[in-house]
Amino acid sequence: MASLAFALETHPGLKRPKNEDAVGHALTPWGGVFVVADGMGGHRTGEVAARLAVETLLAHLKAQEPSPKALLEAFEQANARIYQEAQRPENRGMGTTATCLVLDLPYALIAHVGDSRAYLLRQGELTLLTEDHSWVAERVRQGLLSPEEAKTHRWRNVITNALGSFPQARVDLLGLKLSPGDVFLLCSDGLSGVLEDRTLREVLKNFPPEEAAKRLVALANEWGGPDNISAIVVRVPEELPQGARPYALPLEAAQGAPVRLKLGEEPEALPTQVLEPPKRPRVNWRDALLIALWVLVVGYILLGYFGRP
Repeated sequence: MASLAFALETHPGLKRPKNEDAVGHALTPWGGVFVVADGMGGHRTGEVAARLAVETLLAHLKAQEPSPKALLEAFEQANARIYQEAQRPENRGMGTTATCLVLDLPYALIAHVGDSRAYLLRQGELTLLTEDHSWVAERVRQGLLSPEEAKTHRWRNVITNALGSFPQARVDLLGLKLSPGDVFLLCSDGLSGVLEDRTLREVLKNFPPEEAAKRLVALANEWGGPDNISAIVVRVPEELPQGARPYALPLEAAQGAPVRLKLGEEPEALPTQVLEPPKRPRVNWRDALLIALWVLVVGYILLGYFGRP
């Protein structure tokens, strides 16, 4: 995959004694797998959780052909492994974020837990693909906090979803068809929480992946480096292969728009067309008639009672 350019960088930052982030990648016949994880739960346990997440995801995903089902299963395995380790008394509170990009050229699949992020730079425009699983991000989506307030809120580092925190993982899945020259950025909140989107866009637009990743980490440190910093930059080839895939994607994703995937009991059976609006529930006229009669009888009784002299 000579035309697939990428770079991975991670740094402890300037305020943390140890790096609890982890990054990893594996090249595959169909493209590649890239993972960033941000551990939590203490210096030792956070580091272990992030490393377990990256190791488990890469081991599972590079061993089989890509699909939304395989990606979800990989996250479930990582969650189970970290959750089991977290049951030990010395590992209480252990967990990690994880954002994973699977390139199945000419498609991309993304899975996400926590507040690490995935961005897409396409034709000079930067798009945030993931939604943060954090207390402040949820309040912003509810309209209770502004984005500016969220940046300085004292609970901005409280995440609401992490691998290893619960027996079952809650994973966001996305899919899209790639365009030539697309650039992906995966990063921990030590980068996205410090640098503005316009800075990310300018660096990704003007530098190749290796230099872009180094510059982004350096800029985060110049702005104080308050947390561990990780960045993975991936530029897809200008010439993309064509062909069908054994899995289906929604029509919008097949046309190039990022689309959230909702997998049920049959993860491979994803819709290939825009979903029809849900049908309106059928009215049960028998129940409606009984309710109307009951209201009429009660009204007649009350009218007779209050109508007495």
